[in-house]
Amino acid sequence: MSEKIDFKGWVDFDWFIELDSFEFFIRAIEAWNDKNPNIAETWKAWPEDIEAFSMIPKEITSAIENSSEDESSIKLEWMDFAKYICHSGYIKIEENTITIEGKYGNTFSFDISMGLELWLPPGSLDEYGSSLKAIQDGARGKSNLGTHMKYLEASTATWKIKTHTEDDGLGFHDFPDHVKGLDLKQYEGYSTFIYPTKDTLVGNLKYLFDLLIEDYHIWEILHEQEVKRRKANEEWNKKWPNGRPDDWMYL
Repeated sequence: MSEKIDFKGWVDFDWFIELDSFEFFIRAIEAWNDKNPNIAETWKAWPEDIEAFSMIPKEITSAIENSSEDESSIKLEWMDFAKYICHSGYIKIEENTITIEGKYGNTFSFDISMGLELWLPPGSLDEYGSSLKAIQDGARGKSNLGTHMKYLEASTATWKIKTHTEDDGLGFHDFPDHVKGLDLKQYEGYSTFIYPTKDTLVGNLKYLFDLLIEDYHIWEILHEQEVKRRKANEEWNKKWPNGRPDDWMYL
């Protein structure tokens, strides 16, 4: 058995990366594993003391605080996901914003919140983060119209991504030509939600990243949502032919 080498991933680390960002977390795992002579195929070197000075995913923090027996497996899952990101040619990270180039040439982007355990449109985490944190803590703000509308706007941004396809000037975008069998030609650019399907943030992110890199089923999902959206609008307009009620308390 070869002797273990004393390796410190922080030595050559890029400390100019925003400390409490998803980028810092992923690059820290990379720094402690990718060039580590003690690491073979499986990344398993947890960045030393990272939880003491930087933000890490909430599910890891909870496992540490509760002395959960799942702590080790959760960390390993995140380190495996970090390897997947770092070794992919399709993924770029800038602080909390992810940009993915799909296999058919389409670009997707979104923000990740490790603390709120969700994703949002790119560049919106700073704008909506405090409101979403308040909502998760039980606030609704209905006694103040401005606050309530702010919370509503933040909540409707949750799970939304940006597709970067061309806007026709009326808010609609064309579905790409490589996707076959779609009844509709366009979708509303505002309605680009990809909802979580797994029990953990890392599981949901892996699902999302795979979906966007594949660059096919994502469009079938958005097409199905667009069909449902148009049907709901038709039914709503039949119910209120003179316009929808404006009472903000019922939004």
